[in-house]
Amino acid sequence: MNEKQQTNTNDIMDRTHEGEIDLLELGKVFLSHAKFIAIWFLAGAILAGSYSFFLIDPTYDATAKMYIVSASNKSIVDLTDLNIGTSLTADYESLITCDPVTEQVISDLNLDCTPKELLQMVTITNPADTRVLEITAHTTSPKLSKDLANTFMDVSLEYLPETMSTNPPNVAQRAKMPEQKSGPSNSKNTLLGALVGLIIALGWLTVQYLADDTIHSAEELETYFGIVPLATIPEGASLGGESSAKDKKYKARRKLSRRGRSKKKTGGAR
Repeated sequence: MNEKQQTNTNDIMDRTHEGEIDLLELGKVFLSHAKFIAIWFLAGAILAGSYSFFLIDPTYDATAKMYIVSASNKSIVDLTDLNIGTSLTADYESLITCDPVTEQVISDLNLDCTPKELLQMVTITNPADTRVLEITAHTTSPKLSKDLANTFMDVSLEYLPETMSTNPPNVAQRAKMPEQKSGPSNSKNTLLGALVGLIIALGWLTVQYLADDTIHSAEELETYFGIVPLATIPEGASLGGESSAKDKKYKARRKLSRRGRSKKKTGGAR
């Protein structure tokens, strides 16, 4: 190997170690395997969509709201009441999940669960800069979600003001029966599955591309090694491979047919 060839070989090894990728060539690989990519894309979408539609139970949300401000003189709300309501909101948000409240909710609804499991179905939120407390129930039953949110609010209105020695908050909104499910989103899960399938297909082709160190064209041979090929063999030409075998079978059939015709002629002459 001469000095020029050794230099080109070293350049190839350096580019390989640096992890450089010919994006144009990689894009051609993707286009040549478009069918493979499409199959993985559709397979991911079908699998994820089927799992989301058939195996995941739909869930429903219902929300009850209460306003943590009461007029101290039973008719007019002044600035002091608003300030007290702001402080009480944080206290309500913390105490509403205490065991006496959750245990009473379980008893009223005859639920077969622990207080810890119950709290996994309920979310307590306080929107920023408000004195509103939202109780959202998240279950697989529309009726249970509504009953759970309302019962949680009713028990809180009865237990917490007595415990805190304050006026009870006002009911801003009772939970209604949800008409539409809150999850899962079948279209979103289908799209995510399709993207996962696409990533798997592209990743596999990329790995195969990086692992392939063979020379595919005369241009690559000249670029990498500086060698100009004297001649190239067309892709359809036969060099003792599958095409040559077919040619031999074809020639053998022609010989047999010629022998058959010559025997018929000989027999007819006799």
